[in-house]
This record gives sequence, structure tokens and C-alpha cells, in this order.
Amino acid sequence: MELKEVKAKIGSVKNISDITGALETFSALKMKKTQKRFSKSKPFAEEMAKMLNNMKKALREGKSVFLEERPVTDILVCVIASDRGFCGSFNSNALRLADKTIAELRKEGNVEILPIGKKTVSHYLKNEKIRYSFSGVGDYWRFSQTKEISDFLISSFLSNKYQKIYIVYTHFYSSFIQKPTAIQLFPVRNETIEEFLQGSAGEDVNKEYILEPSPEVILDEIIPVFVQYLIYQFILSANTSEHSARMMAMRNASDNAKGLLENLRLAYNKARQAQITSEVSEISSTKEAMG
Repeated sequence: MELKEVKAKIGSVKNISDITGALETFSALKMKKTQKRFSKSKPFAEEMAKMLNNMKKALREGKSVFLEERPVTDILVCVIASDRGFCGSFNSNALRLADKTIAELRKEGNVEILPIGKKTVSHYLKNEKIRYSFSGVGDYWRFSQTKEISDFLISSFLSNKYQKIYIVYTHFYSSFIQKPTAIQLFPVRNETIEEFLQGSAGEDVNKEYILEPSPEVILDEIIPVFVQYLIYQFILSANTSEHSARMMAMRNASDNAKGLLENLRLAYNKARQAQITSEVSEISSTKEAMG
């Protein structure tokens, strides 16, 4: 490899290293912002957990339209990925689980897909008929933005357009661990509520309450709010996972670029040394010929 060519490659790799380093920092900042949104929503989750704890008996008895099992003909699967790339295997892992879930659910009935994120939309448009989709919602997924999605899912279930609704997203555990997860959203399962109660600081009370006007009416008011909050948390978790995955991918890219730079600089030094040796040799040979 010629000296000029090695020098040009060093410049290109250095530029790439600078870009990936900046993207890593930017993604880390975004991840911290979404984590703060988790913290801000914690008081709401605690109050919601207290209310659901106080209504465990009504929940066990299935006294709500949102808990009713119906004969299944149509199923909706809401799949959350990202609007952008450069986030390692984040999108492919979520879409792989979604494809597996969809294949299993097609044994029960007709399945429609609701993609969220441009990468999800482009993935399913190849082979599926997509009637509804969401993308470009923004980086931090404000509650007002996700409410449009939750309202659509709630009304679709209430109108019996779909008898089951699932959501596939990436659950954020830590900066190093994110796991694609599939959840049955409707009918709401007691397992979903129990998992929420375990993760929130709801008081586990054993008191009997007289509910007015009736448990059914109260649950039919509480559960939609609970579902809106769940969807907000799922999307926020997916968004946090995306930023974390991009941060790690850019960190790996930066490390690889640094390793490549070291090899190129070594090659440059060897090529430069060989050039100097050749020039000295030529000068010596010319001097001898002239002597």
C-alpha cells in the first residue's frame, strides 16, 4: 500500500471515529432523558397500583369489559421498533420476536399488524397489508403523543374490531441488557396487572371496599387509564432501549476505528521508513556513481 493511500485511509477512519464518538455521546444523553421520564411517572404508577390493589376481588372476578374473553376472529399485533438505524441488532431482535409471535397467533385467527417506527413500517410493507401505522412521534414520546396510539387500541377493542390485541416492544433493564417482549394487551390479563403491582410501590391491603356505583363501572373507568399508562411505559422503554443500543453500537464502532487507526499508523510508519531507506539508498548509489 502506497504512503499517500495509507494517509488518505487514516483521515477517513479518523473522521468516522469522530462521528461515532459524537453519536455515542448524543445517544447517552437521550437515554438519560428517557430514564428521567420513567422517574417522573413513578408517583402516578404508585397511585394506580394502590387503586388496583384495592380492587383485586373485582379484577379476579373479571368484572370489566376489558377483561372479557371473546371468541377470536381478528387479532391486532402492535410492533414497536425505531425510526432510525445505527442501533446494532435492536430492530432485528424486536422484529424477529414479532414475526414469531405473529406466526403463532395466525393459528388462532386473522392477524393484522400495527407498526410503530419507520423501520417497522418498511419491514412489514414488503409482505403485509398495513392499514394503520405510526412513526416520527419524536425522541422522548410524551404521554400526549402515545395517547393517540392507546386511544386507537382501546376503541378498536371496545368496538370488537379485534378480540385480542398484543404489543411487541423492547424492555429496558439496563444500559447493557434490553430484551424484546410480547404482551397481551387486551383482554387485560391478571398476570399483567400482578406484574405491574409487583413493579410499583402499591400497598398490598386486605380490606373489603363497598364500591359505588359498581365494580364494573369503576373498573371500566380505571382500566383504560391503566392501559394508556402501560402503552406509554412500553414505548418509553423501547425508546430508551434504542438509545442504549445505539450508544453501545457507536462505542463498538469507535473502538474498532481506533484499532484500525493503530494498524494504519503502523503501516504508515513502515511505508514511510521504507521510503526513507529507499531515498537514502538512491542518494548513496548516485554518490558512488559520480565518484
